[in-house]
Amino acid sequence: MKVLGVYMRIDARTILFTLFICVFGAISYMADSRDMLLNWLGVFIYVYGLATWRWESKDELFSLYSIFWSFLFIFSFGQCVMWAFHIGLDKGIGSGVLYYGTGFIPSETDMISAKWYTCISLICFHLTALAFTAKSHKRISEKKPTVDSFVNRKTLFIAGAIITTVIAPIVILQKGIEAVTSARYGYAALYYGAHATQGGYLQIISFLFFPGLIALLVGSGFSKATTRNVLIIFGVYAFMGLVSGDRGSWLYSMILLIWLLRKRPDHRKRSLLGLIIIGIIGIYFLSVITVSRNSGGIWSLSPSDFTEAFKAENSPIVDAFFEMGGSMGIITFLLAKGNAIYPYTNTYVTSILGAVSSEFLSQIGLPQVLLGDWLSQEYLSLDYGTGFSMIGEAYINGGYWGGFIYMMILGVLIGKVLRMCQTHAEITASPLKAFIAVSFTNIILGFPRGAAYLLVKEFVYGICPILLIAYLLKIILYKKGVQKEAD
Repeated sequence: MKVLGVYMRIDARTILFTLFICVFGAISYMADSRDMLLNWLGVFIYVYGLATWRWESKDELFSLYSIFWSFLFIFSFGQCVMWAFHIGLDKGIGSGVLYYGTGFIPSETDMISAKWYTCISLICFHLTALAFTAKSHKRISEKKPTVDSFVNRKTLFIAGAIITTVIAPIVILQKGIEAVTSARYGYAALYYGAHATQGGYLQIISFLFFPGLIALLVGSGFSKATTRNVLIIFGVYAFMGLVSGDRGSWLYSMILLIWLLRKRPDHRKRSLLGLIIIGIIGIYFLSVITVSRNSGGIWSLSPSDFTEAFKAENSPIVDAFFEMGGSMGIITFLLAKGNAIYPYTNTYVTSILGAVSSEFLSQIGLPQVLLGDWLSQEYLSLDYGTGFSMIGEAYINGGYWGGFIYMMILGVLIGKVLRMCQTHAEITASPLKAFIAVSFTNIILGFPRGAAYLLVKEFVYGICPILLIAYLLKIILYKKGVQKEAD
């Protein structure tokens, strides 16, 4: 098949699986038991995404795309997975008032509408990601390092060293303050009230932390000394996050570090099953952290808190699917109320225009709107945050059908970046692309349960400065004589 002037060979398994999804989707839509069948449709779409990406892109099963796809699915459809297996049918979205004070209890019709819309959105995202990033059937030889690759690695390493030396102490100190605040006043104090630590210049500075570590690893070619130092720095950062009750940012970064370190040429790869077992144990441990959030922090935990987590009736895996999958409540609510309830400008436009400075939006007469804050505080008048969702933002901006188009566009953009590097050879030959791909993935892993505004800003302040420093170093330090050093 010819796509954009390139002949693509589509795996026969992809064609058969696509036909199955279409047939099952039609049956799910028309059947009397479509509420339950739609749960299974979503599960099949998830497996379809993993399998077809592997077949068509020739990537590993554990890839940057599969990591993002998994988070997107769990945040968007997690509760439905449990319902498909008849777990927790009496809880989750639809079991009571969706948001306190609204009086809105999703009906079966509302749930069917939300599930159907989510399934189509996931398919739209994946198919465009696949179509615009799949490899040609023509054999592509392994990339080989060039002089330019050598220079880029060196300058990237220096840029990472500069950023980490300056930023890491500040970020770790801030994490320490958060740990103390969480222990004294509870985890919620980090986000609300006089002791809130989120936002401001410190948050912008923190955007550079993880990209700086990635620049060190990629720029050094995974040297043992640099790898050890990076792991120590990140370990301290993650520990501080654990103590404060944070289960998000450091966890995303840790998964990506595991993926990147598996690309080392001397790495002895463990089986995917082993990683899954470690992940399950990690989920149990994270459930204990949840207990500590508002009870004096991790230091207040007792041995019974750990033993309770391993009891079947307290399964943290089930809790994780219901908690993370709660983000589906956003699109459920919006579909019931309509996107006309949002009175402001397209959020993708304001995200791009306000990426460098929110003041620019004010100067051109556009409001700075964080969708989660708008829905929680302005529209619903709640004293807590509802969050938002990637699918919900697409719907808010495009309406019912336009939302699918936005999901397609996001599929192209995200798929192309996550496809930038797959092997150690590609990382060595294109270090800047590898740096961008891993750092970008770290940013967007929270996208399924958030909105674009802060993500675009994090890209501008977290990735672009390191690329700029590396570029300037390349001009200043390696303009002359690099050919001789490379040889």
